[in-house]
Amino acid sequence: YLADSQIELTFQTAFREGGTPDRPSVALYLSKHLNSKWVPVPEAVELSVSASSEPSVVAGALASRCRENAAVCLVGIGVDAVTNAVMAIGHTRLYLESDWKDIRAWPEFIKVQKNGNELNAIKFHVHIDRQR
Repeated sequence: YLADSQIELTFQTAFREGGTPDRPSVALYLSKHLNSKWVPVPEAVELSVSASSEPSVVAGALASRCRENAAVCLVGIGVDAVTNAVMAIGHTRLYLESDWKDIRAWPEFIKVQKNGNELNAIKFHVHIDRQR
């Protein structure tokens, strides 16, 4: 539906007051891009995120790649892995503040092979923005 209308959605994760360390309160800020020219970068580094991944550790790796201006994606299979990826994007935004950079993610549904099975996954293409 959105692709047929040439609309892309991106989001930014932001932490809000409230919540607890094991259940932080977050907001997702969505942006709609009409006639977007966003194209997946074939040579992007893919970082796999699992249900047991620590979002702050994933965020450190993602921030490092963003500081190098490298094309990077996060891939998660399952609700807990996707949640960890979204949380990692929020932490990465905080880590990059002192570098005057910000990121947004463009989600894409993909199929992946794991243990001989085809599974649904979400790939988060990371776009680096410069702050003013």
